[in-house]
Amino acid sequence: QKYCILGTRHCSYLHQQIIELLSYALVLTGNHIFTSGSPGTNAAAIRGALRAERPDLLTVVLPQSLSKQPTESQELLEQVEDVIENARNDHLSLDVASRLCNSDLLSRADQLIGIAFHDSSTVIEATREAAALEKVVTVLYLD
Repeated sequence: QKYCILGTRHCSYLHQQIIELLSYALVLTGNHIFTSGSPGTNAAAIRGALRAERPDLLTVVLPQSLSKQPTESQELLEQVEDVIENARNDHLSLDVASRLCNSDLLSRADQLIGIAFHDSSTVIEATREAAALEKVVTVLYLD
């Protein structure tokens, strides 16, 4: 299976550990993880996938160029073999670029795991889009 893991940048250390463990288990069982490069949920998904030592089962799609990512994200992304940059979106706001990136990620996956607060509009929008595309959608709310 191909899983897209998307979520809020703002999650506790405990939530990040849970996301990391989920990603790790999915990769260990032969599933491919697609995510983006932001801190929080997506970084936890990347760390978990990397820990499983199957770099062929992790793809990170960035909303913009690698150079536009936060320093902490750039350091983590150096460990990922399959990073897709979207430099053509560098002129867009991060919000708009992220929404386009999420659509791209959804097109690559069979299922979406969304990690969100009830007011996480970008993540909630992605869950609605995934449902409209008839993807299997699982949403874990942090509040």
